[in-house]
Amino acid sequence: MTDSYPMPKNWRCPLDPPAEYKRLRREAPVTRVQVWDGSTPWLITRYDDAFAALGDPTLSMDFGLPGIPHTSPSSVARRDRIMSFPFRPDPEYRAQRAMLVQEFSARQMEALRPQIQRIVDETLDPMLAGPRPTDLMAAFALPMAIRVICDLLGVPSDDSMYLHGLSRTIGSRASSKETVGQTLDEMEGYFHRLVEANVRNPRDTLVGRVVAKNVLTGALSKQDAAAMFQMLFHAGHGPTAYMICMGVLALSLNPDQISELRVIADDPRQLSAAVQELLRYATVSHNGRQRVATEDVTIGGQLIRTGEGVLIQPDSANRDETAFPDPDRLDIHRTPQRNLALGHGIHTCTGRSLALVELEVVFHTLYQRVPTLRVAVPVEDIPFRQNDNLLGAYELPVTW
Repeated sequence: MTDSYPMPKNWRCPLDPPAEYKRLRREAPVTRVQVWDGSTPWLITRYDDAFAALGDPTLSMDFGLPGIPHTSPSSVARRDRIMSFPFRPDPEYRAQRAMLVQEFSARQMEALRPQIQRIVDETLDPMLAGPRPTDLMAAFALPMAIRVICDLLGVPSDDSMYLHGLSRTIGSRASSKETVGQTLDEMEGYFHRLVEANVRNPRDTLVGRVVAKNVLTGALSKQDAAAMFQMLFHAGHGPTAYMICMGVLALSLNPDQISELRVIADDPRQLSAAVQELLRYATVSHNGRQRVATEDVTIGGQLIRTGEGVLIQPDSANRDETAFPDPDRLDIHRTPQRNLALGHGIHTCTGRSLALVELEVVFHTLYQRVPTLRVAVPVEDIPFRQNDNLLGAYELPVTW
């Protein structure tokens, strides 16, 4: 019998992947699963296999190809649009990603650290002055993450929460194809207008620079530019906000690690390793990475034929006992770190360096300025978003 996907999760242990993944890693690391539309893609659960699959050029992320697995109606709705560059054929993906490489380089993101620090402090100040307990998501994580990406892109702050609401609808497995289609119309319209404004008067923002260098020279169409910026907004704030909250939850459940974090927080190398461990332990991207085989390929001893869909499960891979000793234990001193939370291969997260700098600043600041920060309610009372592509909570009550 083929397992249904996504697999059931024990929400009393929300940071742990579904228990079934552990059995599959041991007994059937590359196996068929059935998704909502009745199709049966291959599910990859083991670290070494996931690493190989993410780096294999014969497994494509091109949403235009038949066989790409869709894990929800929302995913299908995106297929019928002008897709953003990660979901395009590899040559188009590489060409458009190259337009962003300098914008998201490690050096450029490191240069943003003082600005990110200022945003973190300015967002944290009113939270600390307000009532306790408070919702960390609404009071800090979400406004901070949105402000960083909006400042970088050049999206007016007044529009940020409107766009976030649209992103939430698009990112929900429960949204119908029709609802997502209407929401995408709104989102696309907004970013088309932003592109047009920068065509007329390019500003010194990421959007303005990309428009000046690529749209005005004919290297990138206005439609493709709008799709690119829409994706950057969508992916550039939600995962970060959720990771902040899930990281705080993970540390609250492992208070010995908070003490350790405060000791090493001023050592950049050790702080970076701690953030990587939080990414591994509390992998918020718990939807399988969608691929389709463009030719016959063998992964983990299993032949995957041309045209067959593949789901690569990052949260399972990041808890693989063959890759990470005692994987269900949070250990901020764990080395070496080679988790797959931000991907691997040509589709590694475009904003990887930005996300890492943000998280380093956030966790350093939170536990230096608020050393007693902790979750204020039992885990079973936290309202988790159980139908989203990201692991997160509607709210995370915290106190200090």
